[in-house]
Amino acid sequence: MIRETILKQVLIEQRELIKPSLEYVERELLPLALSLSKLRHIVVITGHRRAGKSVFLSQIIHKLYGMENVYYLNVDDERLASLKVEDMNSVMEVFMSLFGEKKIIFLDEIQNLDGWERFVSRLHNEGYKIYLTGSNAKLLSSELATLLTGRYIEMEIYPFSFREFLRFRGIEVIEKMLYKTDSRAKIRKLFDEYLRTGGFPEVVHYGKTPILRTLFSDVITKDVVGRYKVRESRTIKEIAHFLISNAAKEFSYNRIKNIYGLGSVHTVKNYVEYLKSTYMFFELSRFSHSLKEVHTKIKKIYIVDNGFIESVGFSSTINTGRLYENLVFDELKRKRKEIYYYKDKAAKEVDFLIRKGKKVKECIQVCSNPGEETTLQREIKGLLIGMDEFNLKKGVIISGNREDEIEISGKRIEFIPLWKWLLVESWGQSPLENVEFL
Repeated sequence: MIRETILKQVLIEQRELIKPSLEYVERELLPLALSLSKLRHIVVITGHRRAGKSVFLSQIIHKLYGMENVYYLNVDDERLASLKVEDMNSVMEVFMSLFGEKKIIFLDEIQNLDGWERFVSRLHNEGYKIYLTGSNAKLLSSELATLLTGRYIEMEIYPFSFREFLRFRGIEVIEKMLYKTDSRAKIRKLFDEYLRTGGFPEVVHYGKTPILRTLFSDVITKDVVGRYKVRESRTIKEIAHFLISNAAKEFSYNRIKNIYGLGSVHTVKNYVEYLKSTYMFFELSRFSHSLKEVHTKIKKIYIVDNGFIESVGFSSTINTGRLYENLVFDELKRKRKEIYYYKDKAAKEVDFLIRKGKKVKECIQVCSNPGEETTLQREIKGLLIGMDEFNLKKGVIISGNREDEIEISGKRIEFIPLWKWLLVESWGQSPLENVEFL
């Protein structure tokens, strides 16, 4: 057990550090968090390291409760490295002795406490309102799901959206700004920066620094090699480099096995699963009406933030088209859309299908340079095939700067610049849209 004097020091210091700063940007998910405060459900906030989970907790605390009315513990503190779940009763006693009895508790980076699930379940049964954060997609283990079925809600925090990025730079976008020449030019210039450097809060704050390379190494070392006891640490780091360098492309487990001389495809799948669990990578399935084919067909890989592509990827020149596509994926993921890509037998492709319920509702193509005629015709042809397949009258091509509509064979195709699509997509969203009560 950690000495009581050290524990008191940690709890008091952490309480001071969780105070909000004037530099913090209010996250777009905050209205959702506020709307969930009156429910008894445990709120589980997950996402990549340094994406802003702790700051988000501080916003919830100070908007809703006030620091004087809650307990806060960040388990990712080196002074708590020896903390065990059986010590948590003592932690609660220290909380009470220092701050009095509270019924709201925030547990930050809870995945560092082995066996935390049953402790949290007991607190919930005792009437505590609980907020958890974690940097591992496996945080919601089968055990927690069994213990707390119907009693928790998951929220995923991503690096800054483009709207949050602009807000950090002092620009609060309103609709009329999208149509004024001077404001459009300013937004477009900042978009060019966001496209390449991404939205991790520290990168947005400090500019281009080695932050993302250090973050990448930390994720591989702590969240993959350390957590999963991977012996081939160099190999898994090289695989992560490979995936980042091939963002927005199809990839093959078998090809990775051959490149890195691994013994089996099963090993590759495990490694990719470990990497995905950190929220750095996402697989996108190819759409099929057969569930078996959805699981077995080749997939595409995407990255949580474009900044990794430029800072960590192998390529000396960055493909703008892939940056566009990866950014569209990230925004769709941020909005909790059910996403697929589509490819017909002739290899004509639609970048993104959005499914709602049992039906495909949207076809989206991404084309950074629609001025190049061959590229444009290929993208239009793929989009039309997808629209025919799913009986849609309208499709969207997200572009670099083209903004108009065309009609082909009775079908309407809308062109919209990516910077504008990122902003327009944020309007009209209900805070509870696409949230699952688990």
